[in-house]
Parts: sequence; C-alpha cells; structure tokens
Amino acid sequence: MERKIAQRLKQWKSRPDRKPLMLFGARQTGKTTSVLDFGKREYERVVHVDFLKQPQMKTAFQGSLEPEIIVAAIEALGRCEIDPGSTLLFLDEVQECDAAITALKYFCSDLPRLDVVAAGSLLGVHVAREGSFPVGYVDTLTMRPMDFEEFCWAIDERKAFDLVKLSHKAMTACPVHDRMMELYRSYLLVGGMPEAVLKYAESKSFDIVRGVQNDIATLYVADMAKYASALDATKIVASWNSIPSQLAKESGSTKFIWRNIASGAKSERYATAVDWLVASGVVNKCTQITDGKAPLKSFEVESSFKLYLADTGLLASAYDARLDDFSDTGSKTARFRGGMVENYVMQQLVASGFKPYYWGMQSTQEVEFVVRLDEGVVPVEVKSGLRVRSTSAVRFAEKYGCPYVVRVTAKNFGETESVKNIPLYAACLIGR
Repeated sequence: MERKIAQRLKQWKSRPDRKPLMLFGARQTGKTTSVLDFGKREYERVVHVDFLKQPQMKTAFQGSLEPEIIVAAIEALGRCEIDPGSTLLFLDEVQECDAAITALKYFCSDLPRLDVVAAGSLLGVHVAREGSFPVGYVDTLTMRPMDFEEFCWAIDERKAFDLVKLSHKAMTACPVHDRMMELYRSYLLVGGMPEAVLKYAESKSFDIVRGVQNDIATLYVADMAKYASALDATKIVASWNSIPSQLAKESGSTKFIWRNIASGAKSERYATAVDWLVASGVVNKCTQITDGKAPLKSFEVESSFKLYLADTGLLASAYDARLDDFSDTGSKTARFRGGMVENYVMQQLVASGFKPYYWGMQSTQEVEFVVRLDEGVVPVEVKSGLRVRSTSAVRFAEKYGCPYVVRVTAKNFGETESVKNIPLYAACLIGR
C-alpha cells in the first residue's frame, strides 16, 4: 500500500547532509513495510536486521561501537555484503538493542557514506531505553496510522479523492459528496492501521477488520505490561481503558477527567501513566489554551487536556461500534458520535503535522481544535451532522483576529466571508 512517508524517505535520501534516520511510531503503523519498500526502490541492496526475529544480531553491537567493526560483524552473522553508497542498512525493532541506538552516533560521525535507517516502537525507544538518545546525530521521522487520503488510495478510490482535492482548492461543491461520506463512515470503523486497511480492501468485511483491531489493542496492552512496572502498568491500562468513555461523557465536553479513570483517581497518581501513553504514541494529547494569539504554546494550560486514541478504528473497536451506529441521528447516540468524530479529526490534523489545541472553559463555549496555519491561527469547529448553529468558533475568530473559521461537518464544501465549510472526509486537507 502506498504511504505518504515514502516521499519523506526519498527527500531524506536526497539530502547531502543526511544523518542516520530514526523512524519512530507506535506499533503496527507500517514502519517496516514502508522502509523495505523504500529500500527496494532506491538502493541496489537492503540489509534488514530485525532484532526481534534475529536476536543473535545484537552481538554485532557488543564491545566496540566502531561502525566498520559493526558492519563487518553484521556481514559475517548475516552472510551478506554491505557496500556504502548502494546498500541501505535497516536496523528494525531497534528498541530491542540499546547499543544499536547508541551506535547511530558513530555511524553519523565515522561512516557517513553508509545510509542507515533505524525503526523502533516509541514504547521502547523513548519510554524504556537506558542511556541518552543520540540527539544531533540522527534525523527523525514519525510514522502515524494511515490518514483518510491514504485509506482511499488503498481501496482504489484515488480518483474520487483527487476530485475532493480539486473541490477543496476551489471551495466548490464536490460531485461525489455522498459517496465520500459513505467512505468516511467506513474509515471511522476501519481506521488507519495498515493491516486493518489491507483486510478491509481485500474482504470489505468489518468483522474481519474488528478481529485485527482487537489483536492490536491486545498487543498494546501487552506492551504496557512489558515496558512498565506492574504498578505503573495497572495505572496505564486503566487510563487507556477510560478514554472511550471520556470521549462520550454526558457533560458534552471531552476534557479528560481524572476521576473517570477509577474511583478516587487524582492527577498526582495518574499523571505519569497519561504521560507514558502520550510518549508511546498510542494516544494523541490536545491541551487547552487561554488565548488565540501565536505562538499558541505560550498560552497552554498543561493541566487541562483531552486524550484521543491515535487511531479511530481502535476507538470504534473499543466501542464495538457498527456502521448503523453512525446513521442514527438520535440524541442518545450524539455523545458517542461526537467523540468519534473529534477523534477522527484529531487524527487527521496530527497526521498532517499539526499540533492542535482546544479553547474554552465549558462545553457551551468551546472550540474543538485551534491550529496555526500559514495564514494565521484558525479555530476548527467539528460537527458530526448537518446542524451547525454553534457560534463559539466565530466568536473566537472575532476576538483574536483570525483570518477565518474552519467548520468540519457533514455538509459539502462551501465558503462565506468568514467561514470555510470542510466536509468530514476532507479533514486531512486542512491547511493544504
């Protein structure tokens, strides 16, 4: 499956000053497949060292970390040839070999002619490793689950999404609006985990997809136990399990509430667990701001935030959601649908490289997301349906002099002097 990371990998290779590349990402986001595809296209040879499947390769990094000695050891252990200039050395599951991460510094300084890519789970690389990270000696990229555009590519709907991009550029009604809304609802259930998308592309079966999602969620929980102490793991799992209900609270606000984790839960006991989830890449954090002026981070209230699952498909799995659940417009399912849609838009914004914030003191005066675009700070209002009467984003824009409001709804493209309506399926195009 085609991924947008491929272009960024190619850009890295073209840089004359490139350093060893560290590719971060949560488990199951497609790091290995993307690097191998890139290597096959751009190099004569790829030497793939997988520290999980080939634990004996760790011995190449024992003792001296001199790159020439390491390369010679890999060649001997793997019965392969590594030729700087034509070979890509791919160190996979690098969180399993702490010395290999350290060695990247010496590949940068002592053997720059050899292209090295290291890929690892954020859980292991950032959360659990001993020693310092070789800052300044590596280039970094972070891989996310597939966004909606990549999903369309995978299910042979590229031409339809190309039409969406044309409509977005002109801000005129998209001729395939109804069809794209159907695909969007499918994406809410499938999400962007590559294996889940592949199974859906092959079978069109949400039941098969749900099995994949359940397996990934189980793997995540197992990793929580693997990389944390027993006491911390209990708090991490409890925080993780609370997120679906946090996004569907009766109050209407999706702000994260500590007491919703467990009876008597407080920030001083669970803050580390939440930080752990964020650092691992399995959740996205959206922090409150008190002002709409740039730079937004200077007005950040770190103690007030929302948490979203990194993949909307995993959230749908946690809810055991079905396709019919999104066609129900009744008030009883409004909170669930609202949480799902917020999670989806957050995922698209993060995949596009934004750091979203939210604004407001209560649900009646809240702007779901605030991002900084080239034109300036812009409020992003999110609605799951066709009713778009809320004025919070408009008031925010007026108060802080924003160039316009982005309103993400079930409606087709449209534009007034101050509001750009973006259909839900085009959320990944915000800022483009």
